Amino acid sequence: MTEVEERTPLEAAQKAREIWLNAKKQSDLDEVERLYRWALSSKKNLETDDDGGSGRPKKKAKQGHCGLDRSDYINASKERLASIGFTCRLAKRVLDYPDESKESDDSSPNADHKQQKAPPCTIVDNFLSQAELERLQSVFQSTTANYWTSHDYAVEPPSPYFSYVLSLEQIETNGFGFIGELIQKVLHCPQLAEKFPKLPNTRYVEMWAHNRPHASGHQLHFDSDDEGRGGVRNPIISTILYIADGDDDIAGGPSMVTNQKLSDEKLATKGWMSSPKPYRLVAFDGRYLHGVVPGKGTQEGRRVTLMFAFWDEIKIRRGLGPGSARPFPKNILPPWASQLAKPMETAENENQYDNCKTAEPIKLDRVYETLDGKAWNKQEMPAYDEVFQGF
Repeated sequence: MTEVEERTPLEAAQKAREIWLNAKKQSDLDEVERLYRWALSSKKNLETDDDGGSGRPKKKAKQGHCGLDRSDYINASKERLASIGFTCRLAKRVLDYPDESKESDDSSPNADHKQQKAPPCTIVDNFLSQAELERLQSVFQSTTANYWTSHDYAVEPPSPYFSYVLSLEQIETNGFGFIGELIQKVLHCPQLAEKFPKLPNTRYVEMWAHNRPHASGHQLHFDSDDEGRGGVRNPIISTILYIADGDDDIAGGPSMVTNQKLSDEKLATKGWMSSPKPYRLVAFDGRYLHGVVPGKGTQEGRRVTLMFAFWDEIKIRRGLGPGSARPFPKNILPPWASQLAKPMETAENENQYDNCKTAEPIKLDRVYETLDGKAWNKQEMPAYDEVFQGF
């Protein structure tokens, strides 16, 4: 009996996920596919499935490489996705995302740009200075940094959501050093002023961060006060700062913002993606569905991001331990907060936006597909966990 056959299909899938998140070379990805293929084609797995009331007989796995040949594997994947509750999936163009340098769906010669609706997001390159990026890296880059260890942060399984809130009044009165300056820099960024006219209504700023392997995605979701408990309340805008080194081959998949609001009766029909890039800021209307696409292939390093949500009203929740919307520490500061609250020592730039420039997102004319890759045209909106998102 081979090593993989000693596992249950669930154990094989879990092992595949573990290898995928830490893949360093192509052979790692080959092993991931081998394990997934076996799990999906397991005779035990398929024979114990309910037919869902379709009346179709249960299928038995064929023998051969990992149980199935390539075409059968694709079909079995569709069947398995359906059997475990998925009704649709992110489009192939989303999961197999192009480089930003390549033309997007809407850039074809026949596209009518005049009728294209403006995206709910803005990308500002060169937003961070070198000194600002280095300060953020000192706080968030290492997986053993105090910010992560003091909150017991984990990706697999994910740690509970935690965030901190500063009031704009506190920032204007006490400064809060570097973090206060950075928040003010976002608030007054000229590239955001026209796009988000309600931004001056900001009274509170919520911050949180993530440090993820290249292949780790983040489920599509709506940003909401207290994770939607008591009803969804969206921020004015949400922003993403990429804390990355170098200019090429940055770890992690792109952020994606869609044209879907919670009040909509249909799934998103368009999307806009932004690749991780040093010094980059992404801002988007807080009412829209968004997430992170898992990175393709293998890549060294981590996808490290700092997020700010700008609110006109949010409840600050005091409590012991990490939690949603905790007050930013003020008196005895933990090391991570001390690093953020410490003022910058570099001379202030008279015009800190001189190098900023907007960039075009990757445009998508399809966000969702049926499990066999056709356009999703159904009226009903499936639940979060009914949409396969590649992880």
